Amino acid sequence: MALPLQSPIRRYLPHLLVGLTISLIMVGAYAAVGFASTAVPKALWTTSPLAITFSGSGGTSSSGSAGDSFKCAPPVTSPIVLHTSVSNPIKISLTTTPSSFASCGPSFTTVTITAYCLVAAPNCKGTYAGSITIFQGYTTFPPDLQVSISVS
Repeated sequence: MALPLQSPIRRYLPHLLVGLTISLIMVGAYAAVGFASTAVPKALWTTSPLAITFSGSGGTSSSGSAGDSFKCAPPVTSPIVLHTSVSNPIKISLTTTPSSFASCGPSFTTVTITAYCLVAAPNCKGTYAGSITIFQGYTTFPPDLQVSISVS
């Protein structure tokens, strides 16, 4: 007795269904990543870049401050922390007061940004660059606030 031949559609249908399923999963994953990346909050600073200028004649007791405000869009309902960095951390430090918050947005929050001399007066003079980054855990919300520091 002869075995009936399978039609090509019946023979390849399971393979086509598997391929179609994998393709749909990949398209869905790609779309989910694309939509998730657009939902990452952005930092909005009222003054950007920010300038701090002060006399360093007092050496390690010299400092200068400026105020700025920020918010996150869309708002973030969990705690955030402000991290500072400077171009020459041996000579200058940069701090924010306060530096942590229970949430970010929808309204602006005011902070005081202060630069401090860490060395004697003649060695403190110069121009430095700093930045402030908004962190939530290991996630940052761009853009960073750029701070120019001028010590005379």
